[in-house]
This record gives sequence, structure tokens and C-alpha cells, in this order.
Amino acid sequence: MSSKHCVAGIGEVLIDLFDHGEATVGGAPFNVVFHVNQLIQAISGGQAFFISAVGRDEWGRKIRSSIAASGISLRYLADVDHPTGTAFVFEHGGGAGFEIQSNVAWDFIQLQPSTSDLAARCDAIVFGSLAQRSEVSRASIQHFVAQVKGHRLFDVNLRRNTKSGSTGYSTDIIANSLKLATLVKMNETELEEVTELLGAQPSSTDSHERMQLRMEWLSKEFSLHAVAITRGAKGARLLTEGRHLALPDSTFDQALVHPVGAGDAFAAGLLFGLMQDWTPEQSMELANILSSFVVMQVSATPLLPGTILAQIRAMASNANTSGTFEASQARQA
Repeated sequence: MSSKHCVAGIGEVLIDLFDHGEATVGGAPFNVVFHVNQLIQAISGGQAFFISAVGRDEWGRKIRSSIAASGISLRYLADVDHPTGTAFVFEHGGGAGFEIQSNVAWDFIQLQPSTSDLAARCDAIVFGSLAQRSEVSRASIQHFVAQVKGHRLFDVNLRRNTKSGSTGYSTDIIANSLKLATLVKMNETELEEVTELLGAQPSSTDSHERMQLRMEWLSKEFSLHAVAITRGAKGARLLTEGRHLALPDSTFDQALVHPVGAGDAFAAGLLFGLMQDWTPEQSMELANILSSFVVMQVSATPLLPGTILAQIRAMASNANTSGTFEASQARQA
């Protein structure tokens, strides 16, 4: 594989409207690609693309401007006659609630003829469940992902609107997406819901063992290379190559945490490490660095400071030359 990477995302890109007044660009698959793009620009070189749609309105112009400034290609971001998507975000107690607008631009993602060429050269694709709530976007997402031969990261987002209670997912969407994926990232609550929807019934009453059994069931049932579970203040878990790895509990003051986007940053670090052929321990360490930074920021897509980029470049040098790098945070579970 070339040292210069091509990574793409497909799905929702929207404006997060926080209850404290901040308005930032977000959307789970976009957040992941945003952070992967920062890494490939700083370390390996390459190009990132995002396939989606925005409206011909103020929010659409803000998204276009932000994406252009990030260095992600605008080639596959369409303008459509629907409003740009927004999500009202309510942060509370270290968690977040959402009210996500429906019938918006990213519900109408259409593929261009040239997207087949993009799929053929992608080292990785990032997609989620939320944008598949509409039949139009679901067909485009599944068709594109199926053409990618590299890493296919399914970033599960079982969004249930806080006020209306409406959901943007179904058992079929989850199952079909897992069949397309090579790796999956979800949080601990989503792991329980996904496996129950799909019929898994772990027999253990021990919560730790039950989590491992659920992860193993997903990995075997869908032939996944990796299953990553984020656990908020309780760290994260990874199952890959028959091994369970864990990150320790967070030491952050939970009153200062901004959870929106932290899991996406974790997914970005993990995916980039795998794209670089790093060990699972090294990839988990990178995921931890990114998520630990983002969780302390209001925006889900902050620029990585020079100190963190320097730390990651040093990790990349060690990982690619010595083969003896030991992650300081990841440990055998």
C-alpha cells in the first residue's frame, strides 16, 4: 500500500447547535474523516473526501467553508434543494441528548459517476447508521461502501431524539451495515442494543464477561477484523486478532467533559493506526490521545495542536521503524 492514503466518508454532515449557544460543524462520519485527514496531512500524506449534501443556505455555506479550510475535498459535497441538516445538542452529566432535524439535505445523498473511481482507490471508508434513515441515502451509502476494498469502518450511532423519541435506525440497517464492514465502533450501550436486536444472548451475568462475549459474537457473526467499544469515563475496549485490549478509566473531571465527538475521534485514531499497519496497542494509544483531547473541547472537530501532532509523529516514527513501541495506555484485558 502506498504511504499516501486516500480516505473517504459518506453520510451526514450537519451543524451542531449546542444549548449554550455554540454552532459547529459535525456529523459522526464527518467527524471521523476530519480527524483522519489531520493525521494523514501531518504524517503520511494523501487526500480525504466526504460524500454528502448540504442546502443552498447559510448553514450550507458555513459547512462548505469549514470543509475547504480543513483540506478535505469538496468534490463530492452536493448542493440540493433541501435545508442543511442541524442537530440540537443537550449536554448533561457527561452525556448528551439530541434533536436531529429530518427531511434535510443529507437525507438525499446521490452518487456521481466518478464515485466508483473514488471507491476503487480508497484505503478506507467511514459510514454510519444515522444517514441511512432515508431510502435515498441508504441506497447510495450501501452501494458505495460495497465497492471499497480497503478498511470499511461502520461507526454505529443509534440516535434517538431526546424530545420526540424517534429513531433513525432499524435492525435491517444495522445488520446490512455490519455485513459491509471490516471494523465497527460503538459505545457500550449500543453494543447491548445491537446484539439484542440481532439475537445474541450472552449467558454470563458478569458485566465484563458479557461485554466480551457480545464483542466476540459480533466479530464471529460478521467476520469483522476489529470491534471497538467506547465506554465514556470507563475507557474503551478493542477485540482484534483474537485479543481483547482495554484502555483504563478516564481521570478527567466529568463536569468539564464535552462528550460530543470524543467517540468519533477515538474511531479516527484507531482507523488511522490500522491504515498504517500499526499494532492494535499502538492504534489504541493513538485513539486515546485523540479522544482525550476532543472530550475537553466544545467542538467535535477542533484542530489538533502542534504539541499533540509532534507526539503523534514521534509515535509514527517508532511504530514504523523499531517495531518495539509499547503503548503506555493500552493493556491486555
